[in-house]
Parts: sequence; C-alpha cells; structure tokens
Amino acid sequence: MLCEKCHENQATFIISVSVDSSIKEIRVCEECATCDTGNGFPNTKRASRTLDRKCPECHSGYSRSALLGCPVCYTEFRKELISDLRRIHGSTIHKGKIPNRKSKKGSRISKKASSLASTDLSSRLLAKAKWMRGDGPDCDVVISTRVRLARNISGHAFCSSAEKSELHQIAAAVENAMAKISEYKNSRLSKVSIIRLEDLGPIDREFLIERHLISRDLAEKNGTGKVIVDEEEVVSMMINEEDHIRLQVIDSGLRLRQSWERINSVDDELGQEIDYVFSPDWGYLTACPTNVGTGLRVSMMLHIPALAATKEGKRILSSISDMGYAVRGIYGEGSQATGAFYQISNEATLGWSEEEILDRIRWVARQIVDHERKARRLLMENNRIGAEDRIFRSYGTLMNARLISSKEALKLLSWVSLGSSVGILPEASGTDITRLLVLTRPAHLQKCKGGKLDSMDRDIRRATAIREILESNR
Repeated sequence: MLCEKCHENQATFIISVSVDSSIKEIRVCEECATCDTGNGFPNTKRASRTLDRKCPECHSGYSRSALLGCPVCYTEFRKELISDLRRIHGSTIHKGKIPNRKSKKGSRISKKASSLASTDLSSRLLAKAKWMRGDGPDCDVVISTRVRLARNISGHAFCSSAEKSELHQIAAAVENAMAKISEYKNSRLSKVSIIRLEDLGPIDREFLIERHLISRDLAEKNGTGKVIVDEEEVVSMMINEEDHIRLQVIDSGLRLRQSWERINSVDDELGQEIDYVFSPDWGYLTACPTNVGTGLRVSMMLHIPALAATKEGKRILSSISDMGYAVRGIYGEGSQATGAFYQISNEATLGWSEEEILDRIRWVARQIVDHERKARRLLMENNRIGAEDRIFRSYGTLMNARLISSKEALKLLSWVSLGSSVGILPEASGTDITRLLVLTRPAHLQKCKGGKLDSMDRDIRRATAIREILESNR
C-alpha cells in the first residue's frame, strides 16, 4: 500500500503516533518514517533502525516498523518480536483455531482451474452483490459486515520479498486448490471466477475496489495479483496482496455469526489443500505482525448520521478507538469518513480466540446501534422540522440536480437514507440507497458508459443515475 503521509511511495514502515492522548499506528514510507521534522505527524519519534543481522532464509533485516520477509523471520527475530507483539496485541500467545494439515504438495494446475479464469466484469456492473441488498439485521445502521482472514503458504517468502516467479507459484498453488475444492460436495466455492489483475486496466481495478473485492494495495501491484469471487460476491479471495491469501466474506447488515461460519468453512476447505504457515505459539504467521495469530479482522460498515452529528457521538467514536478498534472511512485504511459512513474493525488478532474477537466486536456493534437509534429518536423529538428540512432538501437536490460530485452524493444520500429509516421518505428504500453508494462511484460510472470520463462527465452521469434509481421507486 502507499504511504499514508506522502501518498506517493510504497509503505514499508509502521510508526506509532501520539494523537489526542492515544497511540495509533500509521504505515509510511522510509523517507517519511525517518524524517525528524516536517513530517506532519504530531509527537512522532524517529522510526527504529534495522538490526545488523539478517534472516538466513530471505536475507531481510528486522525493524519494528517494517514488513517481515518470510516465515523464518519469526524464528530469527523471536526476541524482538516478543516485545513488539506484546506492544501491538497485548499478548504473545495464540488462542485461536489451528489448521487441519492434510495438504498434498506438488500438484499441477488442472484444466478445470484454468477454465475458471475470467476478466469480463460487465456482468457484475448492474448486479446487486448480496451485501448491497439492504436486508440484513440492523441494516438501518449496519450496512454490511466483513470478516477477513490472512493466510500464507508454507515454503514461500512473504509477498513483499518474494520474486515474481515465486509469486506466480503461489498463485498457481491457490488456483490448483480451488479446482479441487470446487468438486467438494456442497462447497461454498463451487462456482467462482478467477480474475487476473494483470489483464485489467485502471478503471476495472478501481471498479473492484469500489465493490470492496480488492484493496488499493493489490490494485497497484502488477503481474501476479488475482482475485477469486463467488457469484453473489459474498466470498472473495485476494491472492498476492500483503499476504499470499486474504479470504473475505461480506454480507448485508449485522451478520457476524453467519459471516464467520461461512469464512471458517472456506478456510477449512482451503486448508485441506494448502499447507498454511502456522506457529503453535503465534498462530498463523503473516507478513505484518499486526495480523499474526488468528489473522482475523472483523469490520462493520456503519451509517450513523444522528450520532456523528453530536458531541456525544464523537466521544463514543473516540472511546471505541481508545478501546483498540480502528475507526475509518467507507473504504477502510487511509480513507476519511464522509456522509456519516464509517468502518469499525478490531486491531488485536493475537491473544484472543476467534469467538472472543467476534463477541467483543458484537458488543461494540450493539452499543453503536442502540446509541444511533436513540440519537435518531431525540433528533426527531427535539428538532424534527430541522431534520425534515435537511432530509427533503437532500432528496430534492438528488432528484433534480444535473451535476453531483462523489463527495456531495455521499452526504446527500446519507440524509436521504436517514429519512428512509425514520419513515419520512418511505419511497427511498434502504436497498437502493446502499446500491447507490456503489453505483455512483467513479469507476462504476465509467464502466456503465464504456470508457473513460472526465470529472465533469462523471458528475453528470452520477446525477442522472441517482435520479433514475430514485424515480423508479416513486
């Protein structure tokens, strides 16, 4: 991924930053990490230097702020890692699941695996991914739930230090495993598409980011990155991002239990065919120590307009951050919250079992849902006219505007969605609002047009798309 400070160089360091009496970790490039002054980070200490000794396997050095080069680094730099893992996670002991080691090595890619490959994204353009349907539990506040697992394949360097030929071997191993899994009875991966990012242009890559199927980090890589997606876009898998495999399940509403059961099933199937890198002490080993252990990240995409507009809401979000949860914008790491859309996810992955992580974030979710609904009731009781005015003005703008920027659309859709949820705008269904959050993004507009659009043309097409979808509900 790119440096979160300069947004130009590749991020290779993680530095601890003191912000509002709390410590946050930011990924930056070497230049920004080692700059003593003028780096834009308050109270930032100089990043730690790399140790003189090298890993005997990948020849990488160790720095508290850099990605590890291979699984052997965990053994070579064990002493340093113990201190850092305790600082990051508050623990050095893995408490989660262990892999089921029944893999068969040395298999070649079957014809069936090759036949799964697909680069035609047109069929996904107007389709509603399952998480866009707006029909999940508590979907008036929790737009979607995402569960992600980070995994690496035994016998290979991590992606940051692997040669291109080795990355191709990793991708081939995953495709081979997918071919076998697709033949399992009742497998959740029986019908998938394998999309080669090297075959896609910038618009198509951005299109996949907007649908939350790949990260920007993977989109910016060339040659070896792939994404595997099922028909409903519930299950997806990034290959050769920061880790060899990033499994993901995303669904509508607050579906933590269902999402975990699904991804756990997929993980078990994949583990039957692939030998994961695993340590009895530290769990699933990952390129970045912040993901080691369970490798589990659970995030919720939230819409909290009433709460975010109050001092109490800002205090709650700040306290959630202080409790060890990441609070980010709608597109996760590096994005800013717009239109009261937020993502909240766990940060600790070691020292907690998967069940404990799920229980903790479920508790956070329930607190946010209850506080947001209370804030909405108070808003309607104490300032109904003001709220109705903002809602109807937003709806009127969306129904009549001929030019709308992406940022303005998010803000207006936020108020219209609120109006729908409190019964003021029953004609604006939550399902279409969620869908519009995706369909009005720049790459989707350009895919619909069939070519590149400048900013003015995108604003015109965005306004048209919003009018057409809202009018279809009247």
